[in-house]
Amino acid sequence: MSNIFARSPYIIEVNEAGQTSSKIKIFLWNGTGSAPSLPQKTLSKAIPATGNLQTVYDISPYIREYLLFNVQSLNYNSINQSANNFAWCNVIVKRYKDTGTLLDTTQYKAFDGYGYYLEGANYDRGDYLLDEGTYYYHYDSDSTYDVIRAGQITLNQTINYKMKYTNLVTLVEVVYVASSTKTADWFRVTAANWAVGNKLEITTDADAVLKTYYFKPIEECKYTPIPVDFINKYGAWQRELFFKAQNVNIEIKNSEYNLLQTDVTNYSIIQGQRHSLNTNGQESIKLNTGWVNEDFKDVIQQLLLSERILLGNAPVILTTKTIEKFNNINTKNINYVVDFKYAYDIINSVI
Repeated sequence: MSNIFARSPYIIEVNEAGQTSSKIKIFLWNGTGSAPSLPQKTLSKAIPATGNLQTVYDISPYIREYLLFNVQSLNYNSINQSANNFAWCNVIVKRYKDTGTLLDTTQYKAFDGYGYYLEGANYDRGDYLLDEGTYYYHYDSDSTYDVIRAGQITLNQTINYKMKYTNLVTLVEVVYVASSTKTADWFRVTAANWAVGNKLEITTDADAVLKTYYFKPIEECKYTPIPVDFINKYGAWQRELFFKAQNVNIEIKNSEYNLLQTDVTNYSIIQGQRHSLNTNGQESIKLNTGWVNEDFKDVIQQLLLSERILLGNAPVILTTKTIEKFNNINTKNINYVVDFKYAYDIINSVI
């Protein structure tokens, strides 16, 4: 089954000999149930000209309308937990020549990810929604396992595929077997490996390795690490921690007007001549990653391109628009500084 990453256009083509028009039907649904009986969208077009039969449809906007990242909190301590249904969806596209001749029916899974221009059209990022590599999390020997979780990995799993966790010190392996075919979240680090980290290998039922990840702890004694969760290029939640200095600012906005005195001949001096109303504020924060590897520039790029970011489980908007992607050959110690503003007013103004 192919995957659609709907922040980039996904083009469906109908180009059949003798056609005068075309039609497609789009069926969308969540979870593991069956497709709806009626399509959410039916689109049709006449051919451009008798010598040009090609008709194309971009179905991504209709998929994005269906996706919704409305979770109240993120669960980063789960084994084989079904991914949030509204963070992905099933898609069936039926293609028709003219208005009534069914050509084919194709099923996909869709995510709110994207492809890069240089990767070409309709790029499929695959079933494992996190780049291979080494990731770091905060470990505090004085706290419990649940204080700051390392994050999750989302994947389209196949029944009997395996998740192999190998302790980075003792090399003890623990293997979990997928009990069903579905889109699932798995934790990155097991509780037993929390203090030292682990390697995570995703394998087939025949033990062929498909993906390999390393998750390693960092102890931070001076600052309180801040978890930043964002929707990555795969359309899945990804957690990174910013380990170093943090600076919080507050900006106040209000309206000011001249105040009519209650008694112009004998006014109270504490009344003032001007008054403010609709006063509210918004906080912003500047974060430092701490020293990172050169590969982290890919993570920073995905963070800058993300449209959904949580900072400590609070919604934020990234205000940094430009950042240098450091190379080790030019910069020996790489630290990224990123600015966010909280996506809400300090005083509740929701109506």
